[in-house]
Amino acid sequence: MLSRSVAKANPVNLPNFCQPQAVLLLVLLGAVLALIITLAGMDGIASFWLQFGLTLLFIQTVMLSACLVLCGARQWLNRLSVGPALILIFVFIQLLVVLYTWISLAAFPALQSTESQSGIEFLMLRNVSISILASLVFMRYLVLHRQWQLQVRAEATSRLSALQARIRPHFLFNALNTVASLIPSRPEQAEQAVLDLSDLLRTGLKDQPRHTVGEELELIRGYLRIEALRLGERLDVQWSLDDQPPFEHTIPALLIQPLVENAVLHGIAQKTEGGVLSITSEWKSNTSWIIEIANPVPDQQKDNGKGHGMSLDNINKRLALAFEDEARLQLVPGEHTMTVRLTLPMNRTRSS
Repeated sequence: MLSRSVAKANPVNLPNFCQPQAVLLLVLLGAVLALIITLAGMDGIASFWLQFGLTLLFIQTVMLSACLVLCGARQWLNRLSVGPALILIFVFIQLLVVLYTWISLAAFPALQSTESQSGIEFLMLRNVSISILASLVFMRYLVLHRQWQLQVRAEATSRLSALQARIRPHFLFNALNTVASLIPSRPEQAEQAVLDLSDLLRTGLKDQPRHTVGEELELIRGYLRIEALRLGERLDVQWSLDDQPPFEHTIPALLIQPLVENAVLHGIAQKTEGGVLSITSEWKSNTSWIIEIANPVPDQQKDNGKGHGMSLDNINKRLALAFEDEARLQLVPGEHTMTVRLTLPMNRTRSS
C-alpha cells in the first residue's frame, strides 16, 4: 500500500515513444553511435562500410525494439516510481543487447569465425559494455525529461491558479446588479442566475485541475445564461454539438470557458447590435474532439485578433502539458468573424 502511494506521488513520467518525432530522434542517435563505434574499431577503409552497416543494423534493431516496448508499456511504467522504472528499462535494454548479439552470431556463422581470435565472449562483453554506457546516457535523459516535466507542470499549475483567481470584477459586479434587478419582477430567473454564478465561482475555487467535458459544457451554459440576462437579445447563442459528445472524458479545468468568455467580451459585447455566438463540435472516430467558437468581430479588431492572444498563449501551454503535441488550438480569422478551433485527443483522457 505504501509503495503504491509512493509511486503515485513520484511517477517516472516517461516521454511518449509512440510519437514519430521520438522514434526519429532515436534513429538519428543510433546512426551517430554506430558511426562512432565503427570509426573507433575500423581496420581499414575497405571494410568501413561493411562494419558500419552491420553495426548500424544491430543498434537500430535494439533501439527500435526498445522504443516499441516503451511505447506499449508507457502507461504501466508511468505507474511506477522513478527508481524501479529506470532500473527495469536499464535491465531490459541490456537483455535486448544480449539477445540480439546471440541471434546475430547464430544467424551469421561467419561472424563467429571472424571473432574467434578475441572470442565470442569478448564480443558479448564489448556489446554489453557499450550498451551500459549508452543506457546510462539514456537514463540521464529520462531524468532530465522528468525534471523538465515537473517544472512545466508547476508552471501550468500556477497558470491554472491565476486563471481560476481571475474573476473579472466588472463581470461579477454586472452579474450581481442583474440578479438584484431581477428579484422583484422575475425571482425564478434571479435564483437561476445565483446558482449559475455559484457554480462558476465554485469551479474557480476548486483545487481539482481536471473535470469532465460535461462539467465544462454545463459551466459554459451557466456563464452564458448570466451574460444573456445582461446583454438580452444582443447575445444570440447557437449550439451545434455532435450527437454524442464525450461527456465522460476529462480535460483540464477551465479550458473552453475562457475562450467563450473572450468571444462574448471582445466580440458580442463590443458591438451595439450584438451578434451570434456559435459553438459547434465534432466527435471524430472516438479519437479526437473538435470544438469551434465563433463570434463577430468589431471593425477595429478585424486584423489583429485583439483580446485572444493572452488566453490562447495560456491555454496552449496547458494543452502542451496535458496532451503534449496531440492537441491543437488555432485562431481562424474570417471576413466578419473570429473562430477559435480546439482539437483535443480523447483516446487516453477517459475519466476513471
